[in-house]
Amino acid sequence: MEESHVKIPVEERLRVNALPYKLPKKLTEILDGFKWAIHSRNQSAVMIVDGRSGMGKTTISFQSATYMTKSFNLDNVHFTPDSFLEGLTTMKKGDVIVFDEAMLLSSRAALSTINRMIVIAMSMIRSKNIFVIFNVNSIFDLDRNLALSRADLLLNCYGDSLTDKGRFLAFFKAGDGWDRIKMLYIQGKKFYSYSQPKANFNSTFSGYFTLDDVEYERRKQIGVNNFLKGNQKSVSTKYKEQRNKLLKIIKELKDIPLRDLEAFLKDNDVDISYSGISRILSKDEEEDNNKPQKETENSWKR
Repeated sequence: MEESHVKIPVEERLRVNALPYKLPKKLTEILDGFKWAIHSRNQSAVMIVDGRSGMGKTTISFQSATYMTKSFNLDNVHFTPDSFLEGLTTMKKGDVIVFDEAMLLSSRAALSTINRMIVIAMSMIRSKNIFVIFNVNSIFDLDRNLALSRADLLLNCYGDSLTDKGRFLAFFKAGDGWDRIKMLYIQGKKFYSYSQPKANFNSTFSGYFTLDDVEYERRKQIGVNNFLKGNQKSVSTKYKEQRNKLLKIIKELKDIPLRDLEAFLKDNDVDISYSGISRILSKDEEEDNNKPQKETENSWKR
């Protein structure tokens, strides 16, 4: 998006100019484009931040989230799939939500759970008009639908050692028509390589942590503990609970006919029949009724 087409309210520009850290100009131009699309064109945007542990994924993601909205806080950060999906249902237009893998992606079982969450979450995100950030070890671990069709920006944080951090490569679909996220996923997945295609740009970021780091670590540990406790359940029981929760969430937000929901699930390799969906949703029908809807004012120029 050309910067000349992006109109940001004056008060918002004053707010970000007063932030105690500076993001690279090329990155802020992209984030401004996301703001405009969310508030003025009823779109959502998805950013993936990846890299090995200690490279600053959380730092740059929180800096970006704080740049996007003044309301960003630790309540918008989630460490488990269940918490993320519950948080997603409460998001209002212009909000930012972050999924922080908290080292859970080293588990193949966790990967499977997260990717099932992503498949359904993608359809929810589109209608919410929000900014979503996934902090993960590698984009190559994620569901291909997110990487190939839904991610708008990838920041790959890297360094030669644990003390060499604060650098990133940026991949996105630019004006030349090349979708470098899609190309990277296809060409690099076999060997987890970020060498081809060449990144749109590379830059650096500061170590400024925008939220309370002590409280962040406390909540992260709680999230890890909750995940580990949840792992004590049988795999089949966990899958059924997650499946049922996902079905209820998407039906509530999209309010789509059950036949269309059945077709959507089958398109994403989730084989549940029409009668099965109906039986699952009917069990807690009363809980799905009379949920309040909130609206927010739109002060953004069109």
